[in-house]
Amino acid sequence: MAILTRAGLVYYPNIFHYFHIAMEEFFSTQCGVGYDQLLAAERIGFPTVNIQTEFRAPILYGDELDVEVFVSRPGRTSAIFEYRVTRVSDGQLCAQSTQVHVAMNLDTRRPVPLPEKFREAFGDDAA
Repeated sequence: MAILTRAGLVYYPNIFHYFHIAMEEFFSTQCGVGYDQLLAAERIGFPTVNIQTEFRAPILYGDELDVEVFVSRPGRTSAIFEYRVTRVSDGQLCAQSTQVHVAMNLDTRRPVPLPEKFREAFGDDAA
């Protein structure tokens, strides 16, 4: 659900929600585990600790968007996720974001090493 401003633009915090949805779908498709299952059964989450975002073109109510996500650099306890939001109708890049997500034990609320099964899905050839 998009919250609109009077100008008819998608309210920018919603775009961060789109990024999060894409990240959850990434875990399902690339890592073979639903993010909800990761949280509930494995007690590992990937909260965002740093965000750098550029809004390049307005997103209007009704725009169909494609949100691309990939991991550009896995670290020891974190991974840098890259996001790109493109308007489907004209291919316009509307927003791009670089976000650092940290692997966190949800019970201790402390960082943990990236699980090896995710390193492969993240594209880490050095694992």
